[in-house]
Amino acid sequence: MKIVAAISAAVLALSGAALAQDASVPFQDRTERLNLEGRRGPSLFRPGFAVGEYTGASSARSSSTRMPFRSRDFSRAGFDVATGVGQVTGECEGGQSHVSFAWITFDRDELSYVCSYAGAAPANARLSLAVARGGGFFQRLQQPQRAGELTWGDITIRAETRYVDGLPWGGGNVIGYVFTRDGIDVGGLALSGMRPTFYLPPQGSPDRDAVAVMALSLYFFQDPGRGG
Repeated sequence: MKIVAAISAAVLALSGAALAQDASVPFQDRTERLNLEGRRGPSLFRPGFAVGEYTGASSARSSSTRMPFRSRDFSRAGFDVATGVGQVTGECEGGQSHVSFAWITFDRDELSYVCSYAGAAPANARLSLAVARGGGFFQRLQQPQRAGELTWGDITIRAETRYVDGLPWGGGNVIGYVFTRDGIDVGGLALSGMRPTFYLPPQGSPDRDAVAVMALSLYFFQDPGRGG
């Protein structure tokens, strides 16, 4: 009986892995849907959180400068999270600025957001996010267009702004990201509902930690761009 049970478990695991990589199935149907939950953190300014088994604490701050000829928005976030490989810490920062004079057309620095990771994260772990120039008129109207890439050991996860679920309009804010590996959707992040919703690869997937860390990094980013 034990042998039969072990074989059955192995077959289920293999079939689950195959389903997780089946691009013909919407990623919402082959990922685990999890809501962000608040937890007690180490301080009032560093509250705790949980997304499934991923627990930790975070802090974030943003600043804005508004003058007649210049504006600047900046955001910084730091967090620690318990992952399948151990405790990971992330430090992220980014922003966007705009300069305008009456006698010249405006010049705007492109939005950029960069995260570095330490602790149990792979030595090469790094996330970069920037303005994406692709997308049609409807996509640009629906939400600002962003694209990013996370390097996590030998895994590369890419992100792009795309509607996932919830309200279809963000009022100028990013409403969702979809994560891909090798051209296949492997997860998502919905930001337009009552609570942020994370779509993570199934338990046991080698992509799960990477997608979770990327999704958390993007969630903690107080994106200053509007319609970029």
